[in-house]
Amino acid sequence: PVYVRYADKAWGGILYGAQYNMQGRHQPYTDSFSGGNIPCAVCEAKGKKTIFMLPARNLCPSNWVREYHGYLMSSLYHHDHSSQFLCFDDSIEKVDLRHNSAGSQFAPVAASQGHGLRTPPYVNARELTCA
Repeated sequence: PVYVRYADKAWGGILYGAQYNMQGRHQPYTDSFSGGNIPCAVCEAKGKKTIFMLPARNLCPSNWVREYHGYLMSSLYHHDHSSQFLCFDDSIEKVDLRHNSAGSQFAPVAASQGHGLRTPPYVNARELTCA
């Protein structure tokens, strides 16, 4: 971090680390990453005018270039931490830390029948891909 003006008092938003939570049936990845800390990554697609994450699909329209694909993930729906739907690469990584990050826990997003999604094409409780 580059700090400019600060008071060393946590009175506003608080930044926590995040972990994978893929216990039970939430295992779309080949290795168990549950409890692993999620590394941060910010990428720039040089020369690209538009960047778009396509949920529930792992292929892009024919005139687009797929940069990566994987699974749609977010915080657990019953947790208090706010979250966005993010596309995690199919080849996820984890960072080993000495202690629990105590932050958000990200888990694969599954379709929920009867909540505005048509079945078919969505399959109830099936984890969703993304590109």
